[in-house]
Amino acid sequence: MGVATGSVDVAAPAHVTFRDGARSRVGVPFSGRVVSVNVKTGDPVRAGDPLLTVAAPDAAAARTAREAARAALEEAQTAVEREDRMKDAGVGIERERLEAVAHLTTCRAESDQAEATARVIGEGRGLDLVVRAPISGMVIDVKTSTGASVEPGGDPLVEIGDPNALWVVADVADHDLPFVGPGSKAIIELDAASAPLTARVVAVGAVVSDALRTAPVRLALDAPPAGLRPGTFGRARIATTVSGTTLPSEAVLIKGGKETIVYVAAGDDLFERRVVSVGRPVEGRVRVLSGLAPGDQVVVEGALLLDGSAEQLL
Repeated sequence: MGVATGSVDVAAPAHVTFRDGARSRVGVPFSGRVVSVNVKTGDPVRAGDPLLTVAAPDAAAARTAREAARAALEEAQTAVEREDRMKDAGVGIERERLEAVAHLTTCRAESDQAEATARVIGEGRGLDLVVRAPISGMVIDVKTSTGASVEPGGDPLVEIGDPNALWVVADVADHDLPFVGPGSKAIIELDAASAPLTARVVAVGAVVSDALRTAPVRLALDAPPAGLRPGTFGRARIATTVSGTTLPSEAVLIKGGKETIVYVAAGDDLFERRVVSVGRPVEGRVRVLSGLAPGDQVVVEGALLLDGSAEQLL
């Protein structure tokens, strides 16, 4: 019999994914037809590199509107300067000057809007809309081809990710979240890694999923191995500074398919059945969340023999 106390580790399934901001799904701001695709899956790209060219009528209209707005703004500025000179000469009419200033303000606002729209489509002529890489990285998917029709708000046409900006996401059960915080150290075992990796917690998700009752805990690897790929699966074991009561897994019995119990010494050769709440087993031990008091002596070996109606060990 016995009860052990000590630091508690939290175990959870984990997978490798891109860090926030290290993956970009690229679409188009205007409808059109793909003229050319300049990249393929696996290509390295730098921010600003052309990914594809689209023939978009709205791009031509936007460039025309920009030129017209520039001309109108220049004319309005000239008109205000003329009214100022006439005022200085004593022959100007204040009402006409105020009208010119108001028109200049309107033209400037329209020009700013036209310039902003033109910046979205980038440099080019006529219908050509060149879609460029917003970040540096590697092309991880291309979902269009020459001749395809495209429109804003549709599926991304090109996906880019930075393979050097990865972290591990562990899906931690909601009852374990209070024991995990930024800075906690962790050991990561990945299917594609030959040895365990060390990491630290950088962020704990604020939302628990309805189905699995887990939240994402993001971990930064201390030394990411070469060739690590997003989507790789494994397990994380996160150390905590919390001390708690732990038992060997074989000391906990399951009854009715869901009730967990232990047997506590109540005197000479007498044992009391106690319903407890436990966490997930970690390396053969399980944390007791409730149901035991300090000093309780728990049957560790032979617990199943004391209760023939228990279906199984934990």
